[in-house]
Amino acid sequence: MLSLSVEIETTLKGGSFVLKLDRCPDDVSDVNRRFYPETINVDPKGNVVCRVDGNELIVKHLSNDELLGDVLLCHPNKGNAQRLIRRNSQHNTILFTERCDQMCAMCSQPPKDRDYSPLFGFYRDAILLADEGVRVGISGGEPTLYLDQLIEILEAAAESRSDIDFHILTNCQHFDDRYEERLEALHQRLNILWGVPLYSHEAITHDEIVGKVGAFENLMAGFYRLAATGASIELRTVLTARNAMDFPRLAQFIAKHLPFISFWAIMAMEPIGFAKANKEELFFDHSAFPEPLISAVQNSVTLGIRPELYNFPLCTIPKRYREFCNVSISDWKRKYLDTCKSCAQDSNCTGFFEWYTESWEWEGVRPLNSEGNFVQGEIAL
Repeated sequence: MLSLSVEIETTLKGGSFVLKLDRCPDDVSDVNRRFYPETINVDPKGNVVCRVDGNELIVKHLSNDELLGDVLLCHPNKGNAQRLIRRNSQHNTILFTERCDQMCAMCSQPPKDRDYSPLFGFYRDAILLADEGVRVGISGGEPTLYLDQLIEILEAAAESRSDIDFHILTNCQHFDDRYEERLEALHQRLNILWGVPLYSHEAITHDEIVGKVGAFENLMAGFYRLAATGASIELRTVLTARNAMDFPRLAQFIAKHLPFISFWAIMAMEPIGFAKANKEELFFDHSAFPEPLISAVQNSVTLGIRPELYNFPLCTIPKRYREFCNVSISDWKRKYLDTCKSCAQDSNCTGFFEWYTESWEWEGVRPLNSEGNFVQGEIAL
């Protein structure tokens, strides 16, 4: 698993600051030069050696992982730095907050009462320092608990970095009429994809899964408010034993009530956090019983909704439906199994979460040949 934190050594004292590990371009304003080191080199051990405010700062080398071009949030007093934006990654996500007003049964990032608001200015600076055309994810917790501050960051990006794409995860509980004009202006200037979860067509099932009475009703209102501002919406549904049988009818519900979504991301559960604690009631082996999932995909296509399968290894999905699989697991938490070494499809496959173990084992995991059939003479359906 890749590390999103690095060790630093420095004679600098004081508070945290943002630094881009790159030479300062000639056209950067004097105000923004503070975000770049005065000098930057790589020593024989692969460490990045910088001079910042006349002091030496060494960023310790990470094996097989390039650091140059990364945007760091440096904490000199702690001797470490967070890699907020990585140049060589398509999976840059900022954890905006760990606070949340829901308690989803399978949440991979269980809520914590930590105040991240002092970091919001650093997040804004890091985003504005990103390379051209980067996609930045913003997740939580629930980012829209701080909707004013989030919108301010997006407005700063719209002002000078409209080349940046955003993918923002939200439970869609906090959009009201006060934000309509600002969001509409943002959606005209920035490419923002909002990822919003819906777990069932039944209000009671959705509310039980997210641990909040009335969440379904608020969510539906939030969908329409957000859509009215011209937003692009990725509908997200995690497949669990508690909602698997709802999937075929959920597809019909989406086509009827939410036809404005950009696509429907159907997601295999991430085996960590609350999902790990609730494994006995949530684990569902879609490879052994794919019918609800496949029926939902079929219904979606027929009804004009584009489905995408996230976090599903190719071998666990019947062959004719693998075209919907997406390489979706972030590079820093993705792994491949020993079984994958003899698979000819591994470069096209999302792989497995780092915390996937035998206790979460799907029955259908087997290597595939170049035609997509199982290696040992078995034909994929």
